[in-house]
Amino acid sequence: MVFIKDVLVNGKSRFAELLDGVASGQLKASGVKNIFDLPFSEGLIRSLNLLPCSYLLYYFKQKEMLAIEMGEYYKGGARAQVVQKVEKQLFELYKNPELKVKPKELEQRGGAYYSDAACEVINAIYNDKQAEHYVNIPHHGHIDNIPADWAVEMTCTLGRDGATPHPRITHFDDKVMGLIHTIKGFEIAASNAALSGEFNDVLLALNLSPLVHSDRDAELLAREMILAHENWLPNFADCIAELKKAH
Repeated sequence: MVFIKDVLVNGKSRFAELLDGVASGQLKASGVKNIFDLPFSEGLIRSLNLLPCSYLLYYFKQKEMLAIEMGEYYKGGARAQVVQKVEKQLFELYKNPELKVKPKELEQRGGAYYSDAACEVINAIYNDKQAEHYVNIPHHGHIDNIPADWAVEMTCTLGRDGATPHPRITHFDDKVMGLIHTIKGFEIAASNAALSGEFNDVLLALNLSPLVHSDRDAELLAREMILAHENWLPNFADCIAELKKAH
């Protein structure tokens, strides 16, 4: 979850003209491959006075994004199924030792440059590079208006002793704190559920998610997903046995 609050060019802020250009539609914000390109409304951008990243479409345009995702599902399956098909095609291509060009299928995969970033992080830690990277760490009070044990993605220097934070900001904008707390509350509850293996903990997490709009939907979703992924959820063995008995 990212909001851009400033853009510097040669040390000078150009954010006001960037925000005005994106809000008015004169400038197009760049997105990511795996999210449908849908512009945020001018009213939202101007009221926030921030530029949200494309992942936030799922929160600010839930109705529109759900309609798009359902259309994509009926055309070719859920996003994960599409990615599985693409990966199968890619691995078939990679079997060819004569392959010398980047396959077009790779453009459908998403996640560009993550492999480079991962290798650079490993290199920085193993070889004590003291290099600057953006990583997720407990911020330990560097941000003054969220709990100190929350993990935050921030600028850090990486070496063999770990990550030394160098945050660019120390206070999150109050206009988005409600959404931050809501999503973080869901993430913490989901993490607790993964550790406990308890159905009620899963149910709590789903009910806290801003993308689940009904307690009944949350319960149906929890039951269906736990049973569907039984082979990968050994921690939920007792829960799964109870669900099967009641099924």
